Amino acid sequence: MNRAYIFLLIVVFGAAVATRFAVLNANLDAFEGEMPFTLESAIQFQMTERVYTGEGIPRHEPTIQYPEGIDVFRTDSVMAEYFYGNVARWLPDTVPLSTRVRWIMVVWFSLAAPLMAIWVREWTGSRASGIWAGLFYAVSLSAVIRSAGLEVSRENFAIPFLMAHLALAALSGNRTGRLSYGFAGASAVALGMALAAWDMIQFYLLLWSALYLWKVVRGSNMTREEQLRWLLPTCAVIATAILSPYHRAHGLWLSPSLLLLYGSLLTCWVGQVRQLNYWQRALLALTPLFLLMFLARGYVDNYGHFGELLSAKIRFLNQKPADPSLLTFNQRIMWVPALDSVTWSLTLMLFPSIFVSILICGMNGVLLFRNRSDAAFRTLSSQVSQHGFFLIVSILAFVLFVRFHVFVAIFGWAWVGMGWACFRHQRMWQNILMGMFLGLALSVEANHVWVHPQRWGRPNVYHEEARQVIEWLREFAEGEPVLANFGISASLWAYADVPIILHPKFETPEIRNRVREYGEALFSKDEEGFRNWADQHGVAFFVYAVGEFAERSPELQMRYFVDALEPPPEAAARQFEFAPDTVRLWEWVLGNRKYRIFRIISRADEDAADQLTIQAEQALQRGDLEGAEEYAWNALSLLPSQYRAQEIVARVAALRQSGFEYRPSPEQDE
Repeated sequence: MNRAYIFLLIVVFGAAVATRFAVLNANLDAFEGEMPFTLESAIQFQMTERVYTGEGIPRHEPTIQYPEGIDVFRTDSVMAEYFYGNVARWLPDTVPLSTRVRWIMVVWFSLAAPLMAIWVREWTGSRASGIWAGLFYAVSLSAVIRSAGLEVSRENFAIPFLMAHLALAALSGNRTGRLSYGFAGASAVALGMALAAWDMIQFYLLLWSALYLWKVVRGSNMTREEQLRWLLPTCAVIATAILSPYHRAHGLWLSPSLLLLYGSLLTCWVGQVRQLNYWQRALLALTPLFLLMFLARGYVDNYGHFGELLSAKIRFLNQKPADPSLLTFNQRIMWVPALDSVTWSLTLMLFPSIFVSILICGMNGVLLFRNRSDAAFRTLSSQVSQHGFFLIVSILAFVLFVRFHVFVAIFGWAWVGMGWACFRHQRMWQNILMGMFLGLALSVEANHVWVHPQRWGRPNVYHEEARQVIEWLREFAEGEPVLANFGISASLWAYADVPIILHPKFETPEIRNRVREYGEALFSKDEEGFRNWADQHGVAFFVYAVGEFAERSPELQMRYFVDALEPPPEAAARQFEFAPDTVRLWEWVLGNRKYRIFRIISRADEDAADQLTIQAEQALQRGDLEGAEEYAWNALSLLPSQYRAQEIVARVAALRQSGFEYRPSPEQDE
């Protein structure tokens, strides 16, 4: 590795850092004060802060998903928090912790760009190809949009590990002996770390497992080094499935990807003993999948909702139906922007040049391969075929689920880098044309991000309103359980220091059921029915988000999720939205244009208010005005809508105005 190549890798890394800092700083400047984290990111940041302060992450957190709480390490893939929290100690404490964590995230993720350059260079044998791929990944919006440090993300911590796995695997493939084994072992560790850090690495794992299953079934003769490069990552994946509390709780060891790995291992082991034909190998390789899938109850419970959503998208040709009754609750609530179906406008926004680049590089690569027969090109052709499989499946997944743009960016820009490798032995004018095309594509991608970097952050919508809610709850509701939708609940837990009823995560049946029950109670039951549901979960305050009846995009609203597009007239949501001052069992204590805070009138409060009212009536009958007034006001403090207590207060005021004075009789004194 000469100095010029090392310098270019540093340039790639610098481009990645500079591009992400441009987006980060533009969005930080747009906020007044410190930008808060939201959704799951807010919870992850607070866990990071606990690591930073030395408090540590608890095994059980009773204030999330209150009152049961959550087992933190079984509910979330905890790992990045320890890295960010400990590294933040090395940075100046004069800088806010949130800013330091954002800096660390940007620099850490940016390592993925030079790692991609190394991967593609080892894959194609062309340094220029690697630099092209690394530069594209450094500046393209598809790789920048979620990695600029605006939110804490498990994805951004895992992707550099995934890229390290790919780069080290390629380095191992181009080496022999102990060096090859060393790179293979490091690649296996990197894959295990990536999987432990981020759930969606399972997508790559599934493709990787299917690829090796196909090689085993086809009867490919792998060398000893190739077998080791496959076995070491396989062992790392199995170890992660067993040792990681999160993956163990979610049943990863019985996931389809690991069942395919078990089948490959079984086929290789039996193949050492006796000769097997193609069909015998295929049957043996799929045996674990057929025999053990019925045991994967835990995995299905935790991830079956993705299968439900996939089946719905296929059934409705990737178009979300306007009628929510055609879908299940899981399908309705998962079919939202992160997992929404792709559109042409969204595709052009995320990938202004990648698909044209992929097409041109692919077509020219095919033409060149047809005219070359040397061993180097045959090896490259085999690698391109495998990579093409990863890319095509990623694009298909992206069409169904926008969230998979992450993998399209990884495999797409690597494919574009491969395009240069196809031209490196061609005529000068062909190289010039290809360089001009790639340079133009790179400028399009960079310009797309750099011209208006503030566009690619989180919009500053209702930030001030959320801040008002947080400050009020922090001052007046400390330690009191709060019910709020999952758009703001995590922020309330993180910044208002209150227990929350809803956890903004859907990977467990318990969390999904809680959200469904909340939505059904809000939109299908009356005020009392909703109060009774909230009371069962210990709710003290309810934060209602105005806009649940907006005409625009009803398919993204809770009433669609619970199949109640037209809630009944008595639905609690209608009162909270249109007549908050008429609710009887909730006390409206704060409101702004987006959020309204209500104090619950629990069943116990209601009963106590009724009892105090009876005592007030008895005092009034005795002529004890002060006692009647005190009892009545105490009743109203618990239940402001207690009309009998209201009448007693008015009656006492009228009696006093008329000059009535209470004089207890001797019998009453005794």
